[in-house]
Amino acid sequence: MRTILRNFLAAACFLALAIAASAQTVSVGTGYSETATYGTTSQNAGPFPWSDLGITASANVTPGTLNVTTGGSTKYKLDTTVSSGESFVAGSTVLNLGYTPSFTGTFTSGPAATGGLASSFVYNIGPFSGSDSLLNVPLSTGSDTGHLASSLDNGLGVVSASQNVAGPGISAGVGVQAQACFIVCVTVASASVSFNVGSQIQQSVAALPTVVYGDLVWESTTQTYSSSDKFTFVAGAGGNIANTFSAPPASLGLTSGQTFYYNFLPVVEVNMPVINDAQVDVPASISASYDIFGFGGSETWPLGDLYALNTGAETFDFDPTFNASNFYSIPLEYQGPSCPIAGVACFPATYTTPSGGGGSTVNTPGSGVPGDSGPCGATLTGCDVNVPGGPGTVTGYGGPNLGPLFPGDPSTGDICGPVGTVYAGECINKVNQNVSTSEPSGIALLGMGLLGLGLLARRTLGA
Repeated sequence: MRTILRNFLAAACFLALAIAASAQTVSVGTGYSETATYGTTSQNAGPFPWSDLGITASANVTPGTLNVTTGGSTKYKLDTTVSSGESFVAGSTVLNLGYTPSFTGTFTSGPAATGGLASSFVYNIGPFSGSDSLLNVPLSTGSDTGHLASSLDNGLGVVSASQNVAGPGISAGVGVQAQACFIVCVTVASASVSFNVGSQIQQSVAALPTVVYGDLVWESTTQTYSSSDKFTFVAGAGGNIANTFSAPPASLGLTSGQTFYYNFLPVVEVNMPVINDAQVDVPASISASYDIFGFGGSETWPLGDLYALNTGAETFDFDPTFNASNFYSIPLEYQGPSCPIAGVACFPATYTTPSGGGGSTVNTPGSGVPGDSGPCGATLTGCDVNVPGGPGTVTGYGGPNLGPLFPGDPSTGDICGPVGTVYAGECINKVNQNVSTSEPSGIALLGMGLLGLGLLARRTLGA
C-alpha cells in the first residue's frame, strides 16, 4: 500500500512539474526612447521668369526635433510540455515558444518644422539693378504625432503623419521702363509683371517598423549565459517560435552520463527607419507683358509652386534589441554513441531529461544575460542623434528661368537696340521702376488654399 501511495505521489509530482514546464511565462520589456535633432537646409533661387527681371526666393527649413518612444512588453510562454525521462532527438524534437506582443509607442515632433521665406522683385538691366522686398516671414507647422503600437505588435507596417500650414501672401504689380536719354529721354523698353505670391510649410513623418520576435539558443554545461557561448537565433512567426533541437557542439567536451543544458533566451528586435522631411513652398501666379525695342509679348503662369525647397527624406534608425532578463534552461543527460557489437550494432548519442524531481523542470535563471541595446548602446532613454541639414532639393516651375528678357550682354554695361530696327543705336542709360503691393485678393487666397489642400491630400495618400 505504501509503495502504491509513493508511486502515486511521485507521478503527481512529475505531472505538476510538467505543467510548470509548459506554463512558465517570461516577459520582455520593450521600453526605449530616441530623440533626433535636425539641422537647417537653406537655399536661394530665382529670379523668375527671366534672369534679368523677376522674383527671387530665399528659404530655410528644418524638421525640428522628433522623439520616438516605445513601451509595453512581450510575453513568452513555453507551449511544449517537457516530461521527465523524455528523449530529445536532434532535428525532430521541437520546443514551441509562444509569444504575445503588447507594444506602446509614438513619435512626436516638437518643436515641429520651422522655416523662413524671403521673396523680392529684382531687375538687372545692364548696369542698372534694383530690388524690392515682397515677403520676409517665419513659418512653422504644428506637432506631428503617430501611434506605433499596432504596427509594432504586427511586426510590420507604416505609420505616417503630415502637416501643411499656409503662411502670409501678397499681391504685387511691378512696372519697369528702360529709357535712352541724350537731351530728352525716350522709352525704348518696358515690362509689367503682376503676381500673387503665397507661402507654405509642410512636414511629413513616416516610421516603417519591422519587428522580429525570436530567441537565442545555445547549449552549455552550466545554467548560465556567456558571450563566449555559440548562439543560434531562431525567428518566430504568427505568435510561435519553433526551436528544433540540435546536437550539442563537440566543443562542450561532453562525456557519457554528464548533464548539459539546452537554453533559449527570448528576444525582440526592432528595426525602424524614421523618415522626416519638411518643405517650404512659394505658390504663385504670374502674368507679364513686355515691349523691348519694338518686340512685344506676354506670358502667364497659373497658380502653382513657383519654388519649393525640400530637406529631402532625412532618416535615422530606431533599432533597439530587447532581451529577456531570464532564459529557459532544460537539463539533459548525455549518453555518447556506442557500438556493443563492433561493426554490427551501433547506437547514436542520446539526450534525455533526467528522471526524478529536477529532470522535468524548466528553470529561468537570470545569470549574466545580455542587456538591451540600441543606437546609443545600453542607453534606453535619452538616446540623442543629430541629423545634419542636407543640401536640399528645389522643385517648382520657377527653378529654371527663361534667360534674359533684354537683349545683349549685361556684363558690357550696354544694352542697345538691334541693328535694323527703329531703335538701332539707342542704348539704355536709365531705368525707372514702380511697385504696388497689397494683400492677396480673395480669389488668390482661395487658390492658394486649394493648392495647399491638394498638396496635403497628395502627401497623406502617399504616406
